[in-house]
Amino acid sequence: MTFLIVAKLIHIASAILFIGCVYFRTLILPRARFALDSAQFEAMESALSPRTRLIGKVNNTLLLLSGLFLAHTYFEPSNVFLHIKMTLGLVVIAMFFGAPLIMHRFMGAKKQKIKTIYHHTMFALMVAIVILSQVMFTL
Repeated sequence: MTFLIVAKLIHIASAILFIGCVYFRTLILPRARFALDSAQFEAMESALSPRTRLIGKVNNTLLLLSGLFLAHTYFEPSNVFLHIKMTLGLVVIAMFFGAPLIMHRFMGAKKQKIKTIYHHTMFALMVAIVILSQVMFTL
């Protein structure tokens, strides 16, 4: 198995994990708010966050490194979709690693609203990246 194939497999697997986590956090977890009171929901989020962030840091570092290798390997100056995909990917990774710096500034309902917008934005960008990844080699 060549290094290129390993890089592709790492990139795809880490992207799937990252998108799945953001999907769960964006579309599934908020539904638990209806079944739990505010304190219970916050306790659940607090219990999930440290482990999720740790796994996310390792996963997203692998995603970034494999993505940079693949970008270097497949780089074409005329492939506009690749440039857009790379830019969006870097924005999403920066959003993940920058989230604690941004979120600690907010409290209460405002923090929850910012987190919701933040996760929806990340998820939308991820969907755009997946679409671009499929379109860029077909046109």
